[in-house]
Formats: sequence, structure tokens, C-alpha cells
Amino acid sequence: MADSTIKVPEGTRDHLAALAKERGTTIGALVAALAAEQLTAEQTRARVAESRRIMRERMHSTLTDEEFDSTPHALERVYEIAAEKAQNTLRGNAA
Repeated sequence: MADSTIKVPEGTRDHLAALAKERGTTIGALVAALAAEQLTAEQTRARVAESRRIMRERMHSTLTDEEFDSTPHALERVYEIAAEKAQNTLRGNAA
């Protein structure tokens, strides 16, 4: 891939240079790593959709997208329910 030039304020460049030096890398590699960590809105939507699909498939969740969106901490609650089911299964197998 060809390199490109981006314009940033001098203070930002100096800060990036200091970070890159501390990490033993280049500014270009640092910027590439920082950019790779950030998802686009479309990537975020795709990840959310895939996570919900997996939860529905593997955890037998019946929550709709609207319920996920309107329920604070829905994902954490689904995990709690799954953990409870697993514990109950283990207790049943141990008895």
C-alpha cells in the first residue's frame, strides 16, 4: 500500500512522535494502529448484529433488536441468565 501524508498541528505531530518513540515504532505505524482500533459506524452495526445473532443462536435468547436497544445493560443481563442456566445445569449433573 502506498504511503500518504496527513497534515496535523505541530503539537499533535510532536505528541505522536513522542508516543511512537516510547513504543519503539514510527508515527506511521502508530497512526495505523490507532486507526485500526476505531470502528466505523457500519463496522459497529455489523458487530452488534453478529453478536445478537450469536446470542440468539447459542443462548436461545428471544430478545428482539428493539428490546436490546431499549433495555439498559441487556447484554450483561443475557450473560447473567446464561451463567445461571450453566450453574443450574452443573448442579443438576453433580447431583
